[in-house]
Amino acid sequence: MVVRDDAYVAVEIKALVIDPTTDAPVVILQACDGRDLLPIWIGAFEAHAIAMAIEGVDPPRPLTHDLLKSVIESTGFEVARVRVHCIEDGVYKAVIQLTSNEAESTILGIDARPSDAIALALRVHVPIEVSQMVLEVARIQKPTIDEAIRTILEQLDPDDLGQYEM
Repeated sequence: MVVRDDAYVAVEIKALVIDPTTDAPVVILQACDGRDLLPIWIGAFEAHAIAMAIEGVDPPRPLTHDLLKSVIESTGFEVARVRVHCIEDGVYKAVIQLTSNEAESTILGIDARPSDAIALALRVHVPIEVSQMVLEVARIQKPTIDEAIRTILEQLDPDDLGQYEM
């Protein structure tokens, strides 16, 4: 199946949180138009690598994603973008798209876990994109989240908050 470039949506990282029910890290991507959120459960090491890149921490020695960046650059390629392109059996799949420094067209795609692709994208400052199909299947629409928060707050008893002084 061929997916056209216009079938992708630019996203940014909205949050990196811990799922309270599983204690697993979750990266939450938000469509740049602000409407859709896409949660992706990831591993602890990848969450750490993403958090370091978000915070601009330069490790004293290269981490795996820094090494990958160096290897790609040393071969005459550069990362053009990363894309979360499908979900198979509940598993997200991504591709790292490379271009040659000599030619601007995309010439190579490398299969990756979304968490690794995101960690790399943050290090090389390239766009993160999600296929429209993945968003349609797995997105959480922002109004739904706002409504859920409102419902929780409406059901909250002020006594549940405890005694606080200002």
